[in-house]
Amino acid sequence: MKILKAFKYKLEPTNSQIALLYRMAGCGRVVFNDSLEFMLNILKIETGISDKKALYKYLNDLPPKERIALIKKLPTAFTLNKHLTQWKKKEDRVWLGEAYTDNLQQRQKDLAASASEWCKGKRGFPVFRQRKLAHHSTMRFVNFTKYCGIEKRHFKLPNKLGLVKYRHSQPISGKPKNATVSLNVCGEWHISIMCEIELSKPQSTATTAVGIDMGIAKNMTLSNGLVFSGVHSFKSIMGNLAKEQRKFARMVKGSANWQKQKLKIAKLHQKASDVRRDYQQKSTTMISNNHAMIIVEDLKVANMSKSAKGSADQHGRNVKQKSGLNRAILDQGWGEIRRQLSYKMEWQGGVFMAVPPHHTSQTCPVCLHKDKANRLTQANFVCVGCGFTENADIVGAINVLNRGLAALAKTS
Repeated sequence: MKILKAFKYKLEPTNSQIALLYRMAGCGRVVFNDSLEFMLNILKIETGISDKKALYKYLNDLPPKERIALIKKLPTAFTLNKHLTQWKKKEDRVWLGEAYTDNLQQRQKDLAASASEWCKGKRGFPVFRQRKLAHHSTMRFVNFTKYCGIEKRHFKLPNKLGLVKYRHSQPISGKPKNATVSLNVCGEWHISIMCEIELSKPQSTATTAVGIDMGIAKNMTLSNGLVFSGVHSFKSIMGNLAKEQRKFARMVKGSANWQKQKLKIAKLHQKASDVRRDYQQKSTTMISNNHAMIIVEDLKVANMSKSAKGSADQHGRNVKQKSGLNRAILDQGWGEIRRQLSYKMEWQGGVFMAVPPHHTSQTCPVCLHKDKANRLTQANFVCVGCGFTENADIVGAINVLNRGLAALAKTS
């Protein structure tokens, strides 16, 4: 079995290499934006809508069938690559010739892929890339073995970047296929190496099945009684973040101190993100290594964390309370945990399932009696039918497990 696994490292480029990385990322953004403008001009003619804002609203409100008809009018990535050759000859785009051509073509492929996702209803129509958004500064080297390399503690990169030092935080395994260089909000450059790894046999010999109940007070409760409390990483920085944001609001926009304070706030967010990511990787690895089957709740996080603010005509209720709940839900990272468990179980050769979450905390796992009165408090479950008592989160996890096993029994 072959899998693709990414290994991410922090780069430590020299000042001249940093300047070149920024130029390369800038060239990529310009090509993406020029290609998008080219698409929008076609759409303006097809739809008869010249105003860009109105055009975007029209495109994102279109039903799927009409999107399919419209995307056929747009150029493919291959066609955009041909136009790129002509754009490089323009007087105001001559400097694109200094950039690595594959990087520019990859940005056009990214745009075509985004348009395809819009056509399938997975996202809105692509928007313009901006320099102020760090995640818009990326570049991909598609043929790693041909154009890149690894020499001791350095990555060899094309386009005159040469040997770029990196922090060797973990060994690379497998065959490197491609590399993506990206910028984060703190101004740090990272490289992610996508490797093809051959798995000859399942990595784990575990034979047990487990259900997982997701929560806020306790991040994960397993049906065997094991509890992962979580790290509440955003909650831990909220006090400092509010203080720094108040300072930021009083500063002159664009000044040197404004820039320093902006970076300080970005570092706080980055710290919370790093702590959460570290916890998620370690906890999901532990769970996937110790179980042959994992069953989780199919939680619709986007729906659960929708704002209650309402509209100008119809204001929402309990907006402040709902805002706090939404923040707590998103701080748990349920979607990312589920994603990691899914691919890690695939690597292990195990089974991963997501089951409907309704009434898992109100149903008795012994007599199957379902009643709101079974859970009168947040922590305790007492069945009014048979008298069974247990921690409410463990009951939820057991019901998740039973629901998954029942679904498997039906299909077999």
